[in-house]
Amino acid sequence: MNERTNRKQNTAFLIGIPALALAALLACGGLVYLFSNYRNVLLDSQKTQLMNISESVANSISVYLEDYQQTVRSIVSLDAFSDAETEFAAGNEAPLYSIIDHAGKVRGDEVICTIYESSSGQTLISGSDSSYTLHRELGSDNVFDDLRIEKDAEGNFCFRISAGTQAGGSLSFYLPLESVYGKTASYIHMGEDGYVMIKDSAGIILMHPVADQIGIDVLADRKIRHPDFDFSELEVLIRHQLEGRSDVEIYHSYWWADDPPTRVTKVSAYLPLYLGEDFLSISAVMDYAEISRSIENTGFRILALSILLVITLLIIILSLRNAIQRQRSIENENLSLKQMNEELERLNQEEERMAEQQRLSLIGTMTSGIAHEFNNLLTPIMGYSAMILESMDDSDENREDMMEIYDSAEKAKEIIDQISQFSGKNAEKMFSPVHAAEAVKKALTITEAAAPRNVSITSSFDTENDMIMGNSLKIRQMIVNLCNNAIHAIGSNDGQINVTGDVINGSAMDEPFFSDKEEKRFYRITVSDTGCGMSKEVLDNIFVPFYTTKKPGEGTGLGLAIVQRLVEAHRGFIKADSEEGKGTTFTLYLPLLKSDSQNEIMSS
Repeated sequence: MNERTNRKQNTAFLIGIPALALAALLACGGLVYLFSNYRNVLLDSQKTQLMNISESVANSISVYLEDYQQTVRSIVSLDAFSDAETEFAAGNEAPLYSIIDHAGKVRGDEVICTIYESSSGQTLISGSDSSYTLHRELGSDNVFDDLRIEKDAEGNFCFRISAGTQAGGSLSFYLPLESVYGKTASYIHMGEDGYVMIKDSAGIILMHPVADQIGIDVLADRKIRHPDFDFSELEVLIRHQLEGRSDVEIYHSYWWADDPPTRVTKVSAYLPLYLGEDFLSISAVMDYAEISRSIENTGFRILALSILLVITLLIIILSLRNAIQRQRSIENENLSLKQMNEELERLNQEEERMAEQQRLSLIGTMTSGIAHEFNNLLTPIMGYSAMILESMDDSDENREDMMEIYDSAEKAKEIIDQISQFSGKNAEKMFSPVHAAEAVKKALTITEAAAPRNVSITSSFDTENDMIMGNSLKIRQMIVNLCNNAIHAIGSNDGQINVTGDVINGSAMDEPFFSDKEEKRFYRITVSDTGCGMSKEVLDNIFVPFYTTKKPGEGTGLGLAIVQRLVEAHRGFIKADSEEGKGTTFTLYLPLLKSDSQNEIMSS
């Protein structure tokens, strides 16, 4: 009995050993396979993360520069800027200097210099008076008017962002690349030694965490400094970058921050950032040893687990379960960090929007208040000087001086009226009888000249001589704003804008705002487009100041709010109808002059 039992136990033992060995081998093979996949996934994940960092830096720089380009364009489009240009051409620098000095300071410390250049070669500088030389002409496109990289006598690089003025001159902001780097890339770290560097398309380093690397040729100057170093793999990488490629590569190079530089294996994710007609190469660089070290540590752990598998398979199951839990924990943590980053970015954008709205409100309030106070001061000056002039003989030797006082005060009052008009106050003082159809046609002439080829503009007017009490420039501004809005809605697709004008009676219109206007006649202007249309939620908010569905840098949300304000200043009404995918129609109702007033004007 015992012999039979022992024989069964020996047989089970002999069968169990190969089975256990086979199970251990299968488990080890499975672990090796899992480790190989894990290694590949980890490498791919690190490469993807580096490429995401490069894309993030490129997007940040692009948005950063586009924001400044939009600011320069906004400044030169101001009527006050045009008036200051005229003063500057006549020898009075003060108004123009005040505008460009204020513009630079409002944007923050990163603007080190603001330069105005007239069409005749005159220059006005606010900020640093260092002399700058052209390093690289990035050119212009549909985003940038004129973008350059310049450097001063000490070798410091700057972005020069320019916009043309109405008088043929230009206004430029100078942004130091060191400041741009600090705002968009220098704070990003990948591992212990990772960093982001930026080169131009000729291979000159523009932004780098090591100061003595900035301004040198990434290959030629390094070869001169270190003739004994091996640059073979770095040459291949740089050639790919300067060809405008986008990729992730592993190569041998050196840590240039060390003294002397130490040889190391790096991982670089790079892509081109196109600005104007040229591009910059954005590179996110990391020590490959940090990635491989993690892989090696995982390999050692798997080897230890493989040895323990010979003893028990349970440890393998528990270890795999722990590894999966750790991986899920890492993924959850990454997801939480991503969500936190998105929320912080949203809060930052909201804060910037509120600050911009407050700044515009403050400027309008200050402008209106200053104009009011100056009017209070000018009124007695003009009144008393007029009284003195009436009491003086034409031969009085002081009459010419008193006349100069009165004329100067009158000119100052005109300037104050212009400031009031800019701030939106007393716009009705600029109204006069206007041919409505003629003002709309002039606006369409401006719009047609600037419209892209994929947009066609048609118009029709039932009458030509109907007149309204208004401002032709403001009417043009309404139509141009609405047409520009329509062009944006059409986008890159083929589309059409149709503008019509006719006369209607208020009593014939089934609209709530005509309920108390039955006896009035209106000139109706419609602007229709075949664009993307709007949802009801968007339609309900289009006249709210600063409400916009456009991307950052493409609009402020003030265009339609300004149109509504101008229509109401003409004592008229505006209506919007839209449906997603079916286009949009804006209808403006402007009250006509009474028939007897119109006939009197026509006969005169």
